[in-house]
Amino acid sequence: MLRGRKALVFGDDTRSFLAILRSLGRAGMEVHAAPPDLAAPALRSRYLTKTHALPLWVGDGSGWLDAVEALLRRERFDIVIPCTETALLPLARHRARFAPLTCLALPDDRSIEILFDKTATRDWAAQHGVAIAGGRRLRDDDTAETLSSSVGLPIMLKPRASHTMASLDQRGKVEMLDRVEELAEHLQRIRREDYLVEGFFRGAGVGVSVLADRGELLAVFSHRRIRETASGGSYYRISIPPDPGMERGVAAMLGALSYTGVAMFEFRQNLETGAWILLEVNARPWGSMPLPVALGIDFPAAWARLLLAGERTAFAPYRLGIYGRNLLPDLSDLADRARRGGSAAPGLIANWLAELRRLPLRQEHIDTLVADDLRPGLAEIGNKLRGALGGLWRRLPFDRVIRRHQAETRLMRALAHPQSGAARIVFLCAGNICRSPYAEAVLRAQLFAVEQRPLVSSAGTLPRPGRPTPDNGIAEAGERGFDLTPHRSSHFDRDVAEAADLIVAFDEKNLATMRARHPALLDRTVLLGDFNGSGEIDDPYGGSQAVYAHAYRRIDRALDALAVLVISRRAQTHPQPQALHPAQHHA
Repeated sequence: MLRGRKALVFGDDTRSFLAILRSLGRAGMEVHAAPPDLAAPALRSRYLTKTHALPLWVGDGSGWLDAVEALLRRERFDIVIPCTETALLPLARHRARFAPLTCLALPDDRSIEILFDKTATRDWAAQHGVAIAGGRRLRDDDTAETLSSSVGLPIMLKPRASHTMASLDQRGKVEMLDRVEELAEHLQRIRREDYLVEGFFRGAGVGVSVLADRGELLAVFSHRRIRETASGGSYYRISIPPDPGMERGVAAMLGALSYTGVAMFEFRQNLETGAWILLEVNARPWGSMPLPVALGIDFPAAWARLLLAGERTAFAPYRLGIYGRNLLPDLSDLADRARRGGSAAPGLIANWLAELRRLPLRQEHIDTLVADDLRPGLAEIGNKLRGALGGLWRRLPFDRVIRRHQAETRLMRALAHPQSGAARIVFLCAGNICRSPYAEAVLRAQLFAVEQRPLVSSAGTLPRPGRPTPDNGIAEAGERGFDLTPHRSSHFDRDVAEAADLIVAFDEKNLATMRARHPALLDRTVLLGDFNGSGEIDDPYGGSQAVYAHAYRRIDRALDALAVLVISRRAQTHPQPQALHPAQHHA
C-alpha cells in the first residue's frame, strides 16, 4: 500500500537516513530528501527522486519554517520523516502548523518531553523498574573531587539533551573522563543545569530496537556492539536475541507512554553476570538501523504503513549471529589501534581481514555497500580517498603555486565581471566573530582610496547572528588600529552567498561547509592564505591575545597580497596613483 505514495526524509547520513531511503524506495514510494549536506554520499542513492535545499534554522526559525511549509504545500508529501533532532524538534514544536499538510512521523509531545531529556528518561525508567547507572544531575556545589568520590571514576558527563530548540546547531557530547583533572576542566566549561553525571558500567553495548503502536511492541530487534566509541557510537555489531528483561523494560516504558513509532533503547550489559542498565533512548531513527533492515526487520516501511494506513506488519524471526559493519569508521578505528599497537599491529590487521570472510558467507552486511544500491557506498569511499590524496597533494610545494594562481584568477574574474555594480567580496569563517570581521576591516582600509573599489563584507557559516568579537580579538585588533567593538556576527545564508562575486575563506573546514551547503559556488571560493601561499589560517577562537596576534599577522600578510592585486587591476582600468592605506595593522 506504499507504492505510489510520496515521502520527505530529513537527513543526509549513510546510516539511518540511507536505510530509510532504501526501505521506502524498495516499497515503491517516491522519496525526496531535505539534507543539511547537499554533497552527501547518501544522496547518490538510486532510490532518491529529488533533493530540496532548505535554509538553516536561524534566529526564530521563520525562514526555515516558511520554506518547509512552502515545500509541503508544493509537493504534497504523504509522510515526513525526520532522521535528526535538528529537524524533529522544530517540526514537533510547530506540529499544529504542519500536521494539516502531511503525516508527521514524530513522537507525541509527552514522549519527546521524557525520552529526549536524559534526566527525565532516567526518572521514567526508575519508575518502571528499569535499572539505570548511578548518577544524578549536576549541582552548583559539585567539584571534581566530590564527584569522583561519590560517583567514581571513570565518570560519564552527559548533556541532558543532544539538541535543544535554543541551540539547534550545537550537539551536546557525552564525555567519559578518567582523571579528576579532566573532570575539573570540563566542569569549568559547561552550564551545569544542562548536564548530569553517571558512573561507568562495564560491559558491552546492547541495542533493543522496536516499532510500537500505542504502547504495544510490534517488532523487536536486538544487537550487541562489537566495537564502539567511548561515548557509545557503534560501527560493528552483531544480531542477538532480545534479552527478556530488557524487552520487558522497554515494553513497560513505552506502554506507559502509549508510544507510537520507532525507537532504539541503548543498554550496557555485563556479559559475565548478565546484569544490565539502560543508558538512553533514541526515540527517532538510529544509526544501526541498516542491520535490522538487511535482516528483514524493515522498520521504516513498517512504520510508514502503520502511520499511513494503520497496518500492522507481521515479521518473521530474524537471523542471529549476523554482523553489520559501518566500513569507514571501522577502518579508521583499525588504523588507530594499529598505530597504538606497535608490534601487535600486524595481528590486529590480520584479524580484521579475517572478519571479512563472513561477507561471501552472508554472515555480514556492510551498511553502505548493498547490491541494489552501490553508489552511496562507493561515493563515500571515493570521498575518503580524495580527501587523503588531497592532503598529500597539499604538502607538495607546487600545490601552493597552483592554488595561488587559481585564487588570483578568481579574484580577477570577480573584479572584471561582477554580477551587478561593484564586485562583492565576502570573507567567510565559522562564527564571523574572529577572523572574517578583522579581514573585512583591514581590506576596507587598504582599499579606501581605490576608485570603484569592491564592496567588502563578512559572514559566518554557523547560524548564530548577533554575536560580538571576543575580548582578546577586540584587544588585538585595537592594537592594530581597528575597532571591532561594534561588530556583530552575520549568517552566510543563500542570499549572501549567491550575491558574492568572490568568497574568501580561511581553512578547509570553511571549504567543506561550502561544499555541503553551496556546492555550485565553489568556483567563486578561495582561501585567503592562497594569495601569498601561506595556506590555512586557523581559528583563534578561545585562545589568548597572543593566539589572536599570530592569526591576525597571517591575515595581514595575505591581505597585502590580495590588496595589491585589486589595486593593480584598478590601476589598469583607471590609471592613477594608488596606495595602501597607512593603517596600523603592520605595526
